[in-house]
Amino acid sequence: MGRLASALELLLKPTSFATSDAPPDAEPFNGVDLEDERPDAGSYDYWQERAPTYDEDIYKSSEEDQGLIRGEIEAAAARARRGRGWADGVCDAPHRGECAAGGRHEEVPEGFLPGQGLLAIDAGCGPGLWLRGLSSRFSHVIGLDQSQNLLEKAKENHEELLNDKSRKVDILPAVDLGQPCVHERGQHGEDFCGPGVPGAKQQADLVASFNVLISPNKESRENILRREAEMLRPDPSSTLLLLVPSAESYRRVRDLYQQQGVDSNLGRYIDYETPHPEEEAENVFRVYAKTKHYTKKEACDMVEKVGLSCDKVLSYPMRWRYVYPYASDEALEQLKQSHRPPAHEWIVVAHPKASAGVASTVLSRAPADFL
Repeated sequence: MGRLASALELLLKPTSFATSDAPPDAEPFNGVDLEDERPDAGSYDYWQERAPTYDEDIYKSSEEDQGLIRGEIEAAAARARRGRGWADGVCDAPHRGECAAGGRHEEVPEGFLPGQGLLAIDAGCGPGLWLRGLSSRFSHVIGLDQSQNLLEKAKENHEELLNDKSRKVDILPAVDLGQPCVHERGQHGEDFCGPGVPGAKQQADLVASFNVLISPNKESRENILRREAEMLRPDPSSTLLLLVPSAESYRRVRDLYQQQGVDSNLGRYIDYETPHPEEEAENVFRVYAKTKHYTKKEACDMVEKVGLSCDKVLSYPMRWRYVYPYASDEALEQLKQSHRPPAHEWIVVAHPKASAGVASTVLSRAPADFL
């Protein structure tokens, strides 16, 4: 998705690990020859077409999370409450985020509504992988995406959540935020232009954007990130939470494959065998689609250059099966026992900066040329 409608774009977050080539008799994707051109991982058409097989084909961070992302969601809710001067809420998930740091673990009392008064936006929600996790800490969650096909899946997958009267969860369409903003409106007058979505502009306590900033198009990524920043409440107590592919990890995984040889038990992967120097100079790699990856420094620099403060960049481990999907069980077990650093993505946590001499409020802006 990269599109950012999802974060509006993404939403449909593609696997960030390197994908293997299709079988020899596979049909070209959307008319594209796998040996030649590849689709843009952030394009609308790509994710519309991938939607029907999303559950089978796409890496799901919500299912693989070992507490890192959920911990940062909890920490963001606690930070927002403190920033608003509210008492801390009940902590019901030990060993994660700031709850664990405080050594607190309480049972959730009957009738307790987590994150009362707090808004989280899932920018590029796709089929809604993180809607439930976000709604466990924020009383109002808005899932945005430009792909109607993915939004339909989100509504089907979360019918019960959408009808839950104890919390407010909205799934809304949005235009491609990777493009210049055009104030397009829906048939009922709703504003589809990102930050203009009702309740979104400068109101969110948390904007979560998982594998959205993945288009090889630099201008598109700039527009997406800028609009995500505009959705945040302009106060240091609000949080931007990103998940992006790691360039360092991709290169290590590819190097290991090449060292082992194409006839090893890891499987056969065209994307690991064929270099594309011009693309790779920008950390764009072919994970089936052309996908932007980030070094740890890039990941932090990009949020700083849009006026936010980079709090931390964390490694988000991935199972070997996701980077070598055609490897034998024996080969995967050997990798596991080798104690090699696992493949990973980057979690990026950032916050608005307070204006000089002011406790909080105005979000500083930065030059456009930053990604």
